[in-house]
Formats: sequence, structure tokens, C-alpha cells
Amino acid sequence: MNVLVVAPHPDDESIGCGGTLRLHADRGDRVEVVFLTSGELGLPKLEPDAARKVREAEAEEAAILLGVTRLTFLRHSDWFVGDATDAVVADLCGVFERDPPERVLFPHAAEEHPDHRAAAAVVLDVTQQLGAKPSLAAYEVWTPMTRFDDVSDISDVMATKLDAVRTYRSQFSTFRYDDAVEGLNRFRGALAARCAYAEVFQEFWEA
Repeated sequence: MNVLVVAPHPDDESIGCGGTLRLHADRGDRVEVVFLTSGELGLPKLEPDAARKVREAEAEEAAILLGVTRLTFLRHSDWFVGDATDAVVADLCGVFERDPPERVLFPHAAEEHPDHRAAAAVVLDVTQQLGAKPSLAAYEVWTPMTRFDDVSDISDVMATKLDAVRTYRSQFSTFRYDDAVEGLNRFRGALAARCAYAEVFQEFWEA
């Protein structure tokens, strides 16, 4: 199976669905992650090009741990994905056409970050434009979902997921994302899956 993850910034893929990606890789699926931006605003003390280099290098470290086959960096402007949707859609169409995905994961539309919300709209636009019919599923990053349809037991790979999240060392000065995601996935495991750790997804039955 070809699995494509659409991530607005480096670290969203690890936080939102890193465990599921590792499970896909362990099953022999091909996993690609496309980053809409390189999260340059996450390092405000650096010039944008230098910040992109740091965050992309961290993404490459995480990809090794998660078994990701390919990374694509579109390098649109951090925080402004929603202001450049035509360009983002065009670039993402190229990614879909190069290696047509059978399953696409992306942030859910009720996320608080504007780039996360825009990513959901962009993915749906791409599938409509191309007439593509992959399985679509939204994941949670900053904002827990109020409704979900699918639960992935990631207990066996949770340690690997946390290691992947921790490769994003540049983002840990103000917030411990590893602690946050460990708590959320433990909560989902306890209440949604009756297991130690889980990730949840909102499925879209038609593209």
C-alpha cells in the first residue's frame, strides 16, 4: 500500500500519526510524507533559510525511526498555507500524480493552527481535481478531535513514536511535545481502544 501523509510542518507527522506510520512500515507499506511548509517560524531567532534547514534535518531523523520511505518539502510559507492554496494544491497534485497514494493522512479541519486547517481543505481539493479515490483519514495534532471513526493501537510502537517526536529538539525550548502526545495517546488508548496507547482518525468515506 502507498501511504501519503500531508503534514503542514515538520513534527506534525510524528505527533499526529507517527505510531500508525511505523505500523504501516512494519507491514511493508510504502510511506511518504509531504511537508507543506518547513516550519521556519518555529525558530524565530534564525533566518528563514537557516530555520528550514534545521527543521528539515530533524524531519529526516524522524523519518528513519518511523520507516518513512520518502520526504518531500514543498517549502510554502509557514502560517500562510491558507493564503496560497492554489499554489499548494498545484504542488500537491504533482505529488499525488508521481506516486498515486492509496491512503492519505492529514490534519483534521478543526485544528486551531491555520496551516493545519488549510491542509485539510487542500487535500480534499486535490482529490476532487484529480478524481482520485484514496482512503482519506484526518489525524489530530494540537486540537483533539471531538469525533473519530478509526482507532489505531500503537502500544507496541509508542516508544519509537516518542523517539521520533524527540528528534525535533529545536521545538522543545518552550513546550514538551513528547509529554503532550504521550498523554493524549494514553488517553485515547484508555478510553477509545482499551489499550496502552492509541491514535484516532476521522475517516472520509468518499474523496
